[in-house]
Amino acid sequence: MRIGIYADDPGHVAKFINDLADRIMWAAGPALEGDFPFPVYNDYDLAMEIAPVAIVIDCIGDLQDPGVFIVPAAAALSLLGAGKEQAVVPVPDTAFSAASSQLRASVDKISLGLSQLHTYSQRLTQVGEALKEAAADIAGDLELTNRILDTIKRTAKRSKIIGLNSAIEAARVGEEGKGFAVVAEEIKTLADDSAQSLLNIERILEGIQQRSQVLTEGTSTVAELTVLQQQAAADIEAMMAALKELGQDFKQLDEGQPA
Repeated sequence: MRIGIYADDPGHVAKFINDLADRIMWAAGPALEGDFPFPVYNDYDLAMEIAPVAIVIDCIGDLQDPGVFIVPAAAALSLLGAGKEQAVVPVPDTAFSAASSQLRASVDKISLGLSQLHTYSQRLTQVGEALKEAAADIAGDLELTNRILDTIKRTAKRSKIIGLNSAIEAARVGEEGKGFAVVAEEIKTLADDSAQSLLNIERILEGIQQRSQVLTEGTSTVAELTVLQQQAAADIEAMMAALKELGQDFKQLDEGQPA
């Protein structure tokens, strides 16, 4: 269990050395100085950045950090039995036992919630991967459809040219080409209709492509959120492990063993 001490008086830090020297990673506080078997910092945030801890003993009383388990100095001294000279009210053995049991129960409950959170995170990852694959398939289908549309567009263009050429030839031959002129006009009309239909299809495909892009961006966001969720769960699990160890210390103190 890694512990830090937040204090502005080296005397406050010294009270914890005998019992916790092997667990204290650092002491930090404004203008704090002293010769200790661990580093001393004047900046709490710097200390946490260099050597993160799960538990901080607050000797000043104004520490606020939701990322750690903060223990007031008086409570820590009482639990360690190191504050009798300062007339700290002893904590009854039953209080140690009750605190230990309650802490273990809370940790177990939170651990169960974390397990469920991990399961949901895995499912979310699977859904995100499925959506990502679906978006890729849609993009591939759109590309293939665009190629087919290009072929149809070229065919419609050629049909229109053939219709125009046929109409010219029908007009050139005169009376004998009237029947062919009707066919040529019909070919031209079909070519125009095909071109208009192609424009409509292209508009629809553009809309699908835009929605596909939104889907792709959404799956990326899901993936990023899943990673953040997993990191948060890992951080909480680390704190739960520290709290379990603290609960074990409570139990040892209740049994009269050194913590």
